[in-house]
Amino acid sequence: MAFISLVTVTFNGAKVWEPFYQCLLAQTDPDWHLIIIDNKSSDGTVDTLQAITDPRVTVVLNTENLGVAAANNQGISIGLENGSAVIGLINNDVEFAPDMLARLTARMRQRGVDAISPLIPFFSEPKRIWYGGGSFVRARGVMIAHDHEGAPLETIGSEPFLTDYAPTCCVLFDRSVFDRVGLMDERYFVYWDDTDFMWRMKLAGVQLMVDPTVILLHKVSSSTGGRLSDFTIRYVFRNQIFYTRKYHGVGWALYSGVMAMLSGVLRMARNGDTPRHLLLRASAIREGFAMPRG
Repeated sequence: MAFISLVTVTFNGAKVWEPFYQCLLAQTDPDWHLIIIDNKSSDGTVDTLQAITDPRVTVVLNTENLGVAAANNQGISIGLENGSAVIGLINNDVEFAPDMLARLTARMRQRGVDAISPLIPFFSEPKRIWYGGGSFVRARGVMIAHDHEGAPLETIGSEPFLTDYAPTCCVLFDRSVFDRVGLMDERYFVYWDDTDFMWRMKLAGVQLMVDPTVILLHKVSSSTGGRLSDFTIRYVFRNQIFYTRKYHGVGWALYSGVMAMLSGVLRMARNGDTPRHLLLRASAIREGFAMPRG
């Protein structure tokens, strides 16, 4: 029984796997168990995973792509059944220092918090923040914001702080969090599943901390085709509407849909988005309104 069970979901991630795995093998705290859930990769990832012989690694090969939320739930359940005190969710398109797990778990114990995340810069721009704390906001439609996104690392300082939201790119949870909050809502498939979970954490009074002295570099959107892929547009905007209806009501969902479309029009003018991208947003928003909440 390892103290930490780390859950990572793979899907055609052969290009990013080796750097991630080497970072994990280099950890100074050896008391970890890696649970890999593969969602039917077709790029050679499966062969790589099947070649792993480390007894600290469990590989689950799904026969279909169940989505990130369901795959995370598979891994979380294994970690809970194994009796791990800490369950971590971590992307494999990340790289990190050899002392990351040791420092994050030590900070959790020191501060007595329920969950913790590192500071996450862009891999391509390691001095610029991608995630440095997070907030739930309504001004531009119900959504989440990465605090300090785009700012230099020194903006935050070195003092750990509580926050409302962290992407499950890398979060360590005390196992009790899942007793209090439950598992991921699998209807999201991908995107906004972490927002839903973090909102339930907030409602349950779960304390989430960011330790800005611990750095993890993220290769943003490496597995979903980027911001303008059909896949990303569909699931981001569909799930935003579903989440908003689920927790904030139809009125806020309508407002979020309008703001998403206005943002799409502005992106056509400023960022080179096309009318097709705007139509994809509209289709995704309609799908979000059609999803059953029960």
